Amino acid sequence: MSIIDGLLIFFTILLSYFLIVAFLHKKGILEKYNISLYGPALLLRTKKGRNFLNKIASKQRFWKAYGSFGVVFCFIVMIFMVVIFVWQAWMLIGLDLTPAEKANLPGPEFALILPGINPILPLEYIGYVILALAVAIVVHEFSHGILVFAGKLKVKSLGILYLIVPIGAFCEPDEEELKKTETAKRMRVFAAGPLSNFVVAFVVLLLFSFVFLSSVQPLDGAEVLSPFEDTPAEEINIPNGARIISFNDEDIKNIAGFSDAIEKTEPKQTVNITYVIKGETIKKNVELMSEYDFYSRYIDSEINESYKNESFLGISFSPQEAFTLSLQNPFLYDFPAGFLNSFSLPILGAINGYNPIASPFKENYEITGPLDVLPTNVFWVIVNALYWIFWLNLLVGLFNVLPMIPLDGGFLFNDALRSSVKRVRKDMSDERLNKIVKNVSLVISLTILFLVIFPFFIKYV
Repeated sequence: MSIIDGLLIFFTILLSYFLIVAFLHKKGILEKYNISLYGPALLLRTKKGRNFLNKIASKQRFWKAYGSFGVVFCFIVMIFMVVIFVWQAWMLIGLDLTPAEKANLPGPEFALILPGINPILPLEYIGYVILALAVAIVVHEFSHGILVFAGKLKVKSLGILYLIVPIGAFCEPDEEELKKTETAKRMRVFAAGPLSNFVVAFVVLLLFSFVFLSSVQPLDGAEVLSPFEDTPAEEINIPNGARIISFNDEDIKNIAGFSDAIEKTEPKQTVNITYVIKGETIKKNVELMSEYDFYSRYIDSEINESYKNESFLGISFSPQEAFTLSLQNPFLYDFPAGFLNSFSLPILGAINGYNPIASPFKENYEITGPLDVLPTNVFWVIVNALYWIFWLNLLVGLFNVLPMIPLDGGFLFNDALRSSVKRVRKDMSDERLNKIVKNVSLVISLTILFLVIFPFFIKYV
């Protein structure tokens, strides 16, 4: 789907939403159910649920330790994120990119959490994205609320903010009371949200990897990532995600088996090939070309003459084996590369179309063990739901620790700065102290904002 198509769909949905909201508002239905307008969004406030959160917060010693750990952990992640963004900007500034290379860089659409517009979030994943985002928001905001209750502070109301889909949940504390409370207690409240997102991401990743993905095994065959242009593979239309199971009358178990089989052939030789795509077995004949003929199209320098005798089908293979091990053991297999492989699935899907837990690649696995009692479609729906809950919770946590107002990391940074300055200059007036904190915070916030959006606009510089 093109960006234009995605925008048309998005604005059609947005217009429909505004018309429905206007109708419900005019009829007084929103007011009847205690729903108010918050700009274009719907704000649902309620006092229900406060007793539930208060009951959870009754283990005050645990939540105090949880919040204190969160403060330390959030500052560690904050420093890590700032270093990553500074390094990224430095690397991009130092690159001498051609116009074509700049055109291939990600644009501002990659910063939007809008399925169908952001290439990382295809429209067919909208259900998973909405579910994962709702989980991330509820976990984040209600964790703030639990720490507010644990600190014996007042909570005015709970609620959810809607704009077509839930875009926010909130636990509304008494702002004046929160400002006047001791710094350590306030910082624990701010740190609880991001920390809980990290905890959910970690727990869900364990469930995703060690329970569900450990129950799948690749089927025999060599999995195709994509065919190259103007090659025998393209001529016979071998699709992405196809699994080659036979080549030149030899059974193919894996990529190494295919390499061995093609070495026994010659250029211009016609061979038979059998592959499976989405459960359908297809048999075809194909005339191979030489590697020399293929590379001579793209390489101006001298090419090794021996390539004339090497047969070439014209396909790239998926990294199925490495990704299977990474997804099953993200913390044990080649860490941190294994974990980064797990995190990169949406990005890989946008760049080269490879996503091992999405169709057609997921059809190249078989479900084993106790979970094989689940219907295949149900199994993969659960797998994808778990993955997106992990992915978006991790992103929400990482983004919120940035030292930028109005993010939690910005408020944590403010309190840390205020405490540090006050410790050094005990005689400083509150007015002077607030002015210093405000100005430093503004500079830091603008710097972080620049570092965040800079990579998305360098293609236009």
